[in-house]
Parts: sequence; C-alpha cells; structure tokens
Amino acid sequence: MKKLVLVSLFFVTSIFLAACGGGSSEESNTSEGETTIKVAAWNAAANALTDQIEGFNKKYPDIKVEILQVDPEYSKVTPALAAGTGAPDIIQTQARDFPAFLNKFPDQFVDLTEKTKDYQDKFLESSWESVSKDGKVYAMPWDIGPSALYYRKDLFEKAGIDIASIKTWEDYIEAGKELKKAIPETTMTGYTNDFDLYEVFLNQLGGTYVKDGKINVNSPESKEALLLQKEMKDEDVAISVKDWNGRITELNNEKIASVILPVWYAGTLQHSVEQQAGNWGIVPLPAFEEGGNTQANLGGSILTISKQSKNADAAFKFIEYVLTTEEGQTVMLNYGLFPSYTPFYQSEVFKEYNDYFEMEVYPFFAGLTSNIEKMDHGPIMLDATKPVNDMIGAVLEGKDVDKSMETAATSISKTTNLDINE
Repeated sequence: MKKLVLVSLFFVTSIFLAACGGGSSEESNTSEGETTIKVAAWNAAANALTDQIEGFNKKYPDIKVEILQVDPEYSKVTPALAAGTGAPDIIQTQARDFPAFLNKFPDQFVDLTEKTKDYQDKFLESSWESVSKDGKVYAMPWDIGPSALYYRKDLFEKAGIDIASIKTWEDYIEAGKELKKAIPETTMTGYTNDFDLYEVFLNQLGGTYVKDGKINVNSPESKEALLLQKEMKDEDVAISVKDWNGRITELNNEKIASVILPVWYAGTLQHSVEQQAGNWGIVPLPAFEEGGNTQANLGGSILTISKQSKNADAAFKFIEYVLTTEEGQTVMLNYGLFPSYTPFYQSEVFKEYNDYFEMEVYPFFAGLTSNIEKMDHGPIMLDATKPVNDMIGAVLEGKDVDKSMETAATSISKTTNLDINE
C-alpha cells in the first residue's frame, strides 16, 4: 500500500512538474540572460496576472513570466509542495487558507520579512494577519473583500422602504417583510446554504474560527451568525438560490431586491444585469445592534514564493510590480480585485465615478475598511470548509444550533488535532 501511495504521488507530481517546466536552474532559463518564473493562479486572478506581463516586461525585459491556470482547490499545487519538488515560483492562495499551508507545508515558503518591511504601513493592517507566523512574513497581501448591502433603489421605493431606516439586521428583516407584501414576486435576498453570508456575519461580530490556538466555531459569535441566517430564511426574506449563476438568474428576473456581498460583486452586477444600470445603490451593512459595527471582509488572496524556486528575487520583483505600483493595481482593479495596498486609494483611476451605481464605488468601499475585525482562520481552513458548510446547512434545516456547532468543531478537531474552545 505504501508503494502504491508513493507511486500515485510521484505520478501526480510529475504531471505538475511537466506543466511548471521543472525546478532546476537550467530549466528556469529559456536563453542566456533570461529568467523564467512560473505563477500558479486561477480564474480572474490568473487573467489579471496575465495582463500584468506586458507592463512588467517593460521594466524587467529579462524576466519571462508564465501563468499557470490552476484550480482553487489547489489540487495541482499541494502534491508538489508535499513532494518538495515541482512547485511553481509563485503561488496564489486564498488569504484564509494560507495559515493552513504554513502549517501543512513548513519550510516550503520563502521568508519575505526583510523584503516586505518597507510595506508594512502601506497595506491594511488586517491583511498581514494571514501571511505572518511567529513574527515573520511569508507572503504579500493582495486583495480584500470589504462587504456592503447592494439594493434595488427602484424596488425599495416601490415598496415604500427608506434605506436610511435600515440600521440593524432586524430592521432589514422587517423591511424584507414589507417588500414581500408590496411586491409578492420579489424577496429581499438569496442564499446558497451560505458559507459567504456566515463569514460576513462572523467577521462583523468579531468572531473567529480559531482562538488562542483552539477551534472556535462553537463560539457565541458563531451562534449569533447562524441564528441570523436561520431567521432570514424562516421569515421568508431570503430565498434559496442554487449557485452563483442561480443568483444572477433571480436578479435578472427581479426576484431578489438586495445582495449582501463584497466589493467584487459590483463587477458581477455591471456585467450580468447590465439592463438594471442606475437602479442599484450601495450602503454599509446593517449592524447587529444600533450603533454597532457595519464592516466586514469576505475573501481576498495572497501571493507567496515557493522555497523550491531558483529565482526567488525575480519572483518577488513580479509580486512587487503587480501589488505595489499604480500600473499593477490599475490592472487588478479592472478585474474587480480591490487592493489592500492603501496608497492606490489616492489614484485618479480609483476615484472614478461609476455610472452604473451613480457613485464613486471604490472610495465608498475604501471607507468600509477602517474597522474590519481581524479574523484568525488558524491552520484549519483546508479541513474546515466542509464541516462549516454542513453546520450551516443543518441549522437552516432546523437542527439544534448548539449540537450543529459541536458536530462541526468535533469534526475539525479530529482532522487537525486541535483542541476545541469550551
């Protein structure tokens, strides 16, 4: 059995090694004086990085960049890290997942503490949380997802709802009931057994997945986040939508009047429901109690350099260009990737007026970053996503909240060997 496992791992790693072009210094150079770096990323992030190459090569003509389109489940990356060979020079991970990478693959990432020391005050403070361990920095923060309430101005007006009156989530639920009475075919929002909604609420409440090194998904904040989702469903102000595309279908059919998601959803609305231009507004999240916190983050990625890289200095130059220059961040913004690099907030492109929303969208979201609570995802998220999703689903189905949290915490504990906070 051990031989079979080793052969399987070798086979998977060999495939990825071939895609990366190998890890030796000879294989890293395509011609004399020219260095090649490989970057693993997915979807819009990979496309944004591809569009960076032309500008980067104007500054560094001798560094060739190849973007490897991989999956967000890391199936092409983790075998190479586990084997210690075949990894690309630069790897994208979700910010919430990187602490788990540092735990599962120690000594596989370059220490960037010295290289990033001049940038410590140029990125949002909360963005350094996931890339640091034991006082050292192992990745550069990339984008973040300040969250807000997108709402249909025309539908709210038709239902007689004043958006300024929605100060708390209870106000939001009551407004949803009024909306349903006035426009029976339309519901306040949609959910997809919603991990995203749970994380927004948890972060807004100051909750965390890990606290003091122990699993914390059974916390009071977790319970409050789950109960709010359950109340929205029970009060019929949130309908179930199948998936990402299902939400878009319902938006186009005017079945949903608001969306609780981060800045990156602005691009989705503009491109997927373009006929509703001028009808959408954006306001801060309602608070859990009047005067409470209205800020939360959802999503965001980082860029790290593999210790297997023979060209770590060249790799950092690429990261530095795409994340700390106006040219690089302008490309990112074109793909809806909101920067955690704060100097870019002063650029003219960042401040541009948006005709679709009839407002300056990015400065508005920049104003929703000042009080984002730090969230410790700990080294568990590669193992915690399914138990947390199961926990949310169980609560929405009417199962006991405390028992559902206990089940999730126990499942994560068995996989990660971490204790559970009592």
